[in-house]
Amino acid sequence: MVGSEAGIRGVEETEYILDRIEPLPLKAHLETDLTLARGLNYYTGAIFEVKALDAEIGSITGGGRYDNLTGVFGMAGLSGVGISFGADRIYDVLNQLDLYPEDTLRTTQLLFVHFGEREANYLLPLIARVRAAGIRAELYPDAAKMKKQLGYADANAIPFVALVGEDEMSTGRIQLKDMRSGEQRAVTLDELIATLSESHN
Repeated sequence: MVGSEAGIRGVEETEYILDRIEPLPLKAHLETDLTLARGLNYYTGAIFEVKALDAEIGSITGGGRYDNLTGVFGMAGLSGVGISFGADRIYDVLNQLDLYPEDTLRTTQLLFVHFGEREANYLLPLIARVRAAGIRAELYPDAAKMKKQLGYADANAIPFVALVGEDEMSTGRIQLKDMRSGEQRAVTLDELIATLSESHN
């Protein structure tokens, strides 16, 4: 490296990075590895990789500095830093270390049955209000048979189902079915939101 212009520039860039990282309150362990190499040949400066120290998996994130890569696309002279994430490896780390946030394991709370296009259009603003109240709700994607839609709710452990047909649209009511008890009753939208908010707590 002595006398190597590229080598000296590499040392200077590494020092520049380390000097600026040092005062930061990083919780991660930082290690400099001058032998690190990445498979893509367009990097022209420092490269990096991120590993989960408590999991037996390779790097989960990597990237680096590149100059003039955009010249290939007609934008010469534009440099940058790129980063990519290994979604599969991150998923494996989360599994190994049991790190999934509790919220990510929560499923839909309320399924709106799909009776047809007219009913679905009527439901969309109602579903928006339900979601705005913090309730995880979805509309079945098509007007399938009722048995199939309720089977979907069962298979996905969705505790409540809402049914809105011609009668309900005319009265402004919603048939709310508790899939666990089998109880079904007509409620207003506000009563539906209150019921599901209480069941969530």
